[in-house]
This record gives sequence, structure tokens and C-alpha cells, in this order.
Amino acid sequence: MNIERQAIELWSKEARKAGIIGPTGFDAAAAGAANEAAAQLLYPRSLKQADGAVFALLKMPGISRNRPAFAWDRALGIFGPSEAFAGFEGEVVEIEGGSSALLAALSHANALSLRRALPFTAPSPLADREITFGVGDRLGVAGPGHLRVMKRYRAAPVLAQQSVRELDLTGRDYEQVLDASTWAVFQEGYEQPWGADGDHLKSEDWVRTALAIGYTMITADVSDYIKNEFATADDARTAEAYAGLEEEYRRRIEERYLSLETALDTGEKISFTKEVLARTALIYGQAIEHGVRLYRAGVEVKGEGSFDFELSVDETETPTTAEAHLFVALEAREAGMKITSLAPRFVGEFQKGIDYIGDLQELERTFATHAALARNLGYRISVHSGSDKFSAFPVVGRLTRGCFHIKTAGTNWLEAVKIMAVEEPALYRKLHQAALDRFGKATSYYHVTTNLDNVPPLAELSDADLPGLFDNSDSRQLIHITYGELLRDPEIAESFFAALHEHIEEYWQALERHIGGHLETLGVGAVE
Repeated sequence: MNIERQAIELWSKEARKAGIIGPTGFDAAAAGAANEAAAQLLYPRSLKQADGAVFALLKMPGISRNRPAFAWDRALGIFGPSEAFAGFEGEVVEIEGGSSALLAALSHANALSLRRALPFTAPSPLADREITFGVGDRLGVAGPGHLRVMKRYRAAPVLAQQSVRELDLTGRDYEQVLDASTWAVFQEGYEQPWGADGDHLKSEDWVRTALAIGYTMITADVSDYIKNEFATADDARTAEAYAGLEEEYRRRIEERYLSLETALDTGEKISFTKEVLARTALIYGQAIEHGVRLYRAGVEVKGEGSFDFELSVDETETPTTAEAHLFVALEAREAGMKITSLAPRFVGEFQKGIDYIGDLQELERTFATHAALARNLGYRISVHSGSDKFSAFPVVGRLTRGCFHIKTAGTNWLEAVKIMAVEEPALYRKLHQAALDRFGKATSYYHVTTNLDNVPPLAELSDADLPGLFDNSDSRQLIHITYGELLRDPEIAESFFAALHEHIEEYWQALERHIGGHLETLGVGAVE
């Protein structure tokens, strides 16, 4: 992916007119000044000095063909001695004052080099942070909007958050996802710690792959090993299955748990009967073993304590009981696993892109216990499918006492499509119809209770009515879960990304408002 010479010459010509390039070479003061001419040529917040050179993210229309969405009309500029160019791939050009510049594409190789030259553009573990907030960006262009809001709040962003399923549905890979976050961090000059999450990973190979690429967090999904059938099995079957477990294992857990009484700061006490212990061990025993395998695979790559590890038991039909939470956490600790967050399956429904479905009083009662267990055991509680759960957010913020992790993803895609409804209604109608046509296939990837009968027919809606569809839960889920079907259609994807590029500032502003609403409702304090 090379920069076309014509684009370089045009940018250089305009930079001289704007005073960014002057008689003595690149003028960082002029480039960073709040003037319209400079803002047309680069992102002022990206200006950073390192190795005797100035690094900047340039606005350079027409820089190359076949570039990823996050690289559209952007290039890396390094102005200074040639020694600063080492490790970067690009075009070296001579500028005034006997100095030179390297103008480079936003390639993977250059992202790797940038992470070495400017360490703040690389992710880091966030175990020491009380509040972390995942903003999965399925498009690769949302990062600047996320960072503009996150810098105002006491929460550390997890920017590169993607599951293997999401990679498959969007046609991306972990390198591209991480690189998009690096360039966003550089663009916004965001120098606070941020994380990168290999989300819902089920295999040791994927754990090794994500960490080797540079991810700093693993969300271990052990759902395939959770035996939900024992949550409802009768006593006789449960007793028979439990008796079939290894005698040494049964003896150990009975000695450990039947005499255990765990007092929580809520006044509750958690203890086990033999029947509860038997069911819990049958449901979660193999899942814990697999979690240990995933953790050890991570340690092989990064070493102990060098990455964040979240254990996820939320992808099940059965809510996690207090006893199950305690058993899973203590067994994980017994096996040497160091957990930074744990994701239970809460009561009710945390479906994609819509508000909480269920009894809020029951959620509050049970969530209080999960939050207290997390405090007692020393990790953050994690809420998955956290997008748009506005009625539940006050419960989460208050009962965790400001120590939690939230995962969002689909809401960021929905905000992008909403921009189409506002700014490009004809394109939105095309997207909406394609989503209806492909909804059935998309339901094989996600559990939703969408009722398409509640989605108004497009023919009955004026263009002015289209944005209102995003206030309709069924319409939101229709668009939410079909993102893969839409983005894998080359014609639709090309039209969508071209239109989003034209309205990218509006999209970033929408994310500031929308994610800001999440943080406010969660009670996350502002940075002072």
C-alpha cells in the first residue's frame, strides 16, 4: 500500500501555503496552531516529538488504492533527521531548510514501528484500573469518537475488542483491528493507558495468536464446557453423575467447600450443601479446566501478570448463582489462574443493542451479591452485551462501587447506520431492506427475541421518519445482528464506507454523545 506521488506533491504544496512547511523546514508550532488551513492538512492533536523528529497524522486525499477504511485519506508524516525514519516504510522527500520528511501509508508495518517509536500508541494491561470500558469497533473507524469521550471520564478504554465471530463476519483480522486502534490513538494524541481485548476466545491457539500480535487482555469463553443440563436435572441423575466424578476430586472439593462460609460486605453469607456443590461441580467443573488451559496458553506467550485475563461464564441459558460464582472463582485461583475480571450470566436478558429485559428488582438483588463476591475476591465484575442497558446502568455503577468492566460493540455500529438514516436516507433504505432479507441467517449468530412485525414497513415511512427506527428495539436488533451480512456484501460495504467517510465527523460526534450517555448513566466521574 504505497502513497501516490501526486498526492504527496499536492499535500506538500498546500502545506507550504499554510505555513506548515517554512524556510527552515517543518514548523510544528504552525502545524499545531488552531487555524483552519492547518486543520485541513493534519490532525493537530497527533503532533508528537520523538527521536529528534515530529510525528503527525496527515490528511492526504487520494493517497492510495485498496486501503482499509481506517486509512482513508490519512498518512503518517515524520519530519526530521533520517535516523527517525528507521523501521518505517514510505517516501522520503526533501523539504526546505535542508531537512527531509518521510510520508508513509498507514500499513501494518508502520503501525508496528509507530508503537515502538511512540509507546502510548500501544495497548497495555489495565489490571490496576477500577473502571474499564470496552468499545468494540467493528468498522475500524470509530476510535477517534471513542477517545474524544473517554478522555473526559475516569474510565480506561479497551479499544481493540473483537471476537473471532466478529472477525469472521467483518472479514478483518486481529492485526487490522489493533492497527486501527493505534492510528486512532495517534490521531487523537491520547496518552493514557488503553487495552486490547481478544474477546470471547475459546481455543488455546487463538489466545496465543492474540497475545503474540500485541493484545493485552484475553476474555476466555468456556461456554462450550458448561453443562447446563445439570441445572435442571433431577436429584437421582445429579447424584449418579456426581458419583461418577473422580473420587480424589470429589474428596477435595467436599473438604474445601462443605465447611466453607464466605461472609460478604453486604451481610450475606455464602455456603454450600452437598447437593448444591454436586450440581455446581457438574455444571462448571470442565469449564474451569478449560479456562485453566486458556490461561496457561497466555502465560506461555506473555508470562505471569503481563496480560489481563477475564473468565466469561455468561454465554449460557442459566443465570450464575452466588455459589457458582464463588466456586468458579476459587477453583480458578486454586489452579493458579489470575483473574482480573469475571463475567457471570445475570438474571434477565442482556440482549444486543437494546435496554435490559427483565425484573430490575431481581437484577439488583442478585447483582449486589455478584459485585460483593468480586470485591471479596479481588477482581472487577464484567457486564457483557452492555450496549444501551440504560435502565440497568445505575444498578451496575452503584452496586459495584465504581469497579467494573463493560463490553459494548453493536451500539457503535448502530450509530454509524443511524448516520445513514439521517444523512443518506436512500442508502439507509437499501441497508434496511438487505437486513430484512438476511435476518434469518443472522439469527444463527446471535440470540435475540426480535419481532419483525413491530418494525414499520419502509414504504410507510418518510425520510424524516427513518432515524426514529433507532428508538424501536426490534428495528435496532434487526440492524444490529445483520452487520456481518451487510459488510460482507462488496457493493453494500463500498457504498456504506464511502458515505460514512463523507460524514465521519458527524459519526464521531454521535459516538461522543452516545457513549457519553453510557458513562454518565453508569455514574462514571469526570476527569478533573
